[in-house]
Amino acid sequence: MLQFTVELHAFRSALASTKPHVSNDKEDPVGRSIDCTIRPNRELLVTATNGMTAAIARVPIEEESFFGELGQFTMTPEIAGTIIDMFAPDKEDWNVQLEVTVTFTQEQRPKPEEDITVATIKVRRLGQLFGGDQLTVTTPVQSNKHLPRLWATIGRGAQRNRAMLPPTRFDLKRISVFRAAQTTYGDPLTVCALTNNAGSLLVLCGHYFIGMVHADRVELENKDKDNYENLKEHWATELPTPFAVVS
Repeated sequence: MLQFTVELHAFRSALASTKPHVSNDKEDPVGRSIDCTIRPNRELLVTATNGMTAAIARVPIEEESFFGELGQFTMTPEIAGTIIDMFAPDKEDWNVQLEVTVTFTQEQRPKPEEDITVATIKVRRLGQLFGGDQLTVTTPVQSNKHLPRLWATIGRGAQRNRAMLPPTRFDLKRISVFRAAQTTYGDPLTVCALTNNAGSLLVLCGHYFIGMVHADRVELENKDKDNYENLKEHWATELPTPFAVVS
């Protein structure tokens, strides 16, 4: 069992900013899951990735409230949306806390299927009369074995200094999903290269959100080069550019 207390705004912000990054493929239960992992520093790391973009949000946990072992659970974007809607804060609710309790059971499946772990997630609003608003949902745990590598990749990217971004081509839809992070946290987005000459982008929003966008580097050695060079030449000639400035 896991039990911990988080600040309402921090938990809702983490879910709202990562939810747009789950996969749209309903046949991919792992990709359609939001992962919630408790780190050794008693911090909740909320992660979602669809393979093309990734989002990671930090949620501080009240140290005195933590009970149980370090662990991980997941939820669907529908469950996250229900939590966001149900625990919407009032205008003066700046110090409201949520108590989250997660219990696990093993559900046996007929062979040759593997048994699954099912999590029962109970979210309760503290500080209200009669026990406060609460929500209880049950959902299978969808473990993504690639998350540690994703965290490491983004962490190393954040440590690099002034990585150069080569000519890069990306789909606007991959960038637009980060709008939720800026709306939720209220900070502007900072975009930089993930690694030198890779094309992928690192997206930062304040101290509690970081993400990544997979993009396509323009390979100048192949047919992309002509299109890239032609585009540059086209705009260089189309835009009015004075040859000299007379003072």
